[in-house]
Amino acid sequence: MQFARGICRTVTTMGIQKEIIKEGTGPNPSKGQSVTVHCTGYGKNNDLGVKFWSTKDPGQQPFTFDVGLGQVIKGWDEGVMGMKLGETSRLTCTPDYAYGAGGFPAWGIMPNSTLLFEIEVLSAK
Repeated sequence: MQFARGICRTVTTMGIQKEIIKEGTGPNPSKGQSVTVHCTGYGKNNDLGVKFWSTKDPGQQPFTFDVGLGQVIKGWDEGVMGMKLGETSRLTCTPDYAYGAGGFPAWGIMPNSTLLFEIEVLSAK
């Protein structure tokens, strides 16, 4: 697994541990804004060293969602609202902030898995 180098600081809230890799310079996204991110997810088969998906993979593109409205897992909603425009962070999400008891078998995410996401906030409108 290859991550961006260096960690500026770590912030922990209920369900999410955030490691800031690159500080952002813009504002935090607000609930309901359309947010576009680059993201790589790790935790396939309960191994945080194994990638299960990335917007940077061939044929993929940045992912857009309306933040804070439950369109994505809770860890993304809360984690991304706590990030600044241009920020890159690693979010480690407990199972209740990820896919929970159901997991996401199609991607190799087992039930009750802790997951790690490296997310870069590209835009918020």
